[in-house]
Amino acid sequence: MAHPDVFEILKSKSGLVQKALDAYLPARGSSEMAELNSFYEMLWDYNLRGGKRLRPALCLLTCEMFGGKQERALPSAVAFELMHNFLLIHDDFEDGSELRRGAPCLHRIHGAPAAINAGDGLFAKTWQALLANRRLIGAGRALKVFDEFARQCDYTVQGQAIELGWVASNKWDVEEKDYYKLVELKTAHYTTTTPMRVGAICGGAPMKEANAIDKFGLLFGTAFQIQDDVLNLAGSEKEMGKEVGGDIHEGKRTLALLHAYRKARGKEKQELVEIMAKPRERKTPEEVTRVLEIMNSLGSVEYAKKKALERAAEAKKVFEKKFSHIKDSEAKQSVEAIIDYVVERKY
Repeated sequence: MAHPDVFEILKSKSGLVQKALDAYLPARGSSEMAELNSFYEMLWDYNLRGGKRLRPALCLLTCEMFGGKQERALPSAVAFELMHNFLLIHDDFEDGSELRRGAPCLHRIHGAPAAINAGDGLFAKTWQALLANRRLIGAGRALKVFDEFARQCDYTVQGQAIELGWVASNKWDVEEKDYYKLVELKTAHYTTTTPMRVGAICGGAPMKEANAIDKFGLLFGTAFQIQDDVLNLAGSEKEMGKEVGGDIHEGKRTLALLHAYRKARGKEKQELVEIMAKPRERKTPEEVTRVLEIMNSLGSVEYAKKKALERAAEAKKVFEKKFSHIKDSEAKQSVEAIIDYVVERKY
């Protein structure tokens, strides 16, 4: 079997999700009230800006990997996309971000109250989409999927609470294990682990198979987030669709920053602490550039890249061991190919 083309896989799954969104989001311009039409536009906004749609793809592929037709997982895949965009809208506001997918963040266009309300609207639509599971996979499995989404939400907001707390208190006594705990809670559950667990459930797999995804999924999701952090420091704004150095502007404790803090001495360490302590609006472009210079001079960005590769390699080993009994298929090979893509991507 030929090695799967990850870009074509993601494009194909994204197309399915895009078409399915019509059934769950109100049509643009469909209300007689201008206020509701504005609200509907905001619900669609991030959904129409593209994105990798990795989470829906992993959900659909895992369903297929366990022998189910992808249509059984489509409402759940749509729900992951709706949930993701809800979280992005709120996250962008909480972080004071400027750009998302190449355009101004929703709160920069419409103001915070309207943007937050649109995010809440997508949150509501997430659960509405999941109601279709009862017809497709039965009440028992539909309830299990509901439980997966509820636990994922709980993990994600806990992770966000930790990150916001570190920034607010200008916390520096953060060890790598603390960073990994944050990433598992905030990112790895909702980016890789839960989409694949839900895909397995929709595909008819027993819960022991869904549970076997956990170790692999957390390693995979951690590799994804470390690479995301690296791209934020060393990527292209045009390719990424968001500002380079945004994590520095926002004061986030990334793996590269923690490494730089450990390695820096004297004036360099003092500069890091003083610049990162400033709120976003008081950091100058020159100060952000200076933090990047310190990180690069200390090998911190390369260190983070190395850790992403290590976790991706470990994730592949765990995947191969845990699922060696699953028949080889295009879906299974696609999941393995996506692991490589996650740490090789440029955006």
